[in-house]
Amino acid sequence: MNRLLTVFGVLLVATLASFNVFAQSRSELERRMMVEDSYEAPRGRLFNEQAYLRGETYLNQYTNVIVINKAASGSQAQTLRLYTNRQLMLSTYVSTGREDLEYISAVRGVVNKIFKGATSSHWRHTTRGFYTIKRVHGYNYRSGESKFHMPFAMFFNETRGLAVHQVPPDLSGGEAAGEAMLGKRASSGCVRVHKNQIQTIHRAVTAADRGIVPVLDTRTGQPKYDQNGKVRYESGYKTIVIVEEY
Repeated sequence: MNRLLTVFGVLLVATLASFNVFAQSRSELERRMMVEDSYEAPRGRLFNEQAYLRGETYLNQYTNVIVINKAASGSQAQTLRLYTNRQLMLSTYVSTGREDLEYISAVRGVVNKIFKGATSSHWRHTTRGFYTIKRVHGYNYRSGESKFHMPFAMFFNETRGLAVHQVPPDLSGGEAAGEAMLGKRASSGCVRVHKNQIQTIHRAVTAADRGIVPVLDTRTGQPKYDQNGKVRYESGYKTIVIVEEY
């Protein structure tokens, strides 16, 4: 009996120690990884709808403006609005990043690499700011890392790998589970949209296509200037995504 108690005690101490190491490593990862990028805009309203509708901002040089509110709560929280040529075309609920750390152990990372899922720990964060669409994909697109299906992905932040896309049909629990979460934070950072709405956005982006657009500061939405004091322009998609939080 004493020997059994001793073994039990050793196992209990080892278990508690492993939990303590896990908690410390997770805490360290959160401290190191959950840091906003320098290009990210501050919290608050970023989109001046009235100025845009009057045609008074550089946003008017884009065909489409997609406005996303990533707030966790509030009347406009977790919503997306699509404007085309100053006309509101669509308003719908979305799911942005959970804003927490997804801890991936070494073992889980290997398993996910073989099957499906993230292979390393990461902050499930949706960055605020002004971002032009960088690349557009069709229905069959899949994440290069997690292998999850991301239909109609439209990438706006290449640094973080963030896109507006349909709720993945192959989510754990199925597509219906992802759709039930629309209106709440639920993703790894991308902006999930219902399958009945995503094609409207995708068609607007592809129809506007590419052209010459102003280079805007991701933090302020104000134009950037060249060495001669003139507004900088570049070739790119004529759709801009604004992610705000209020």
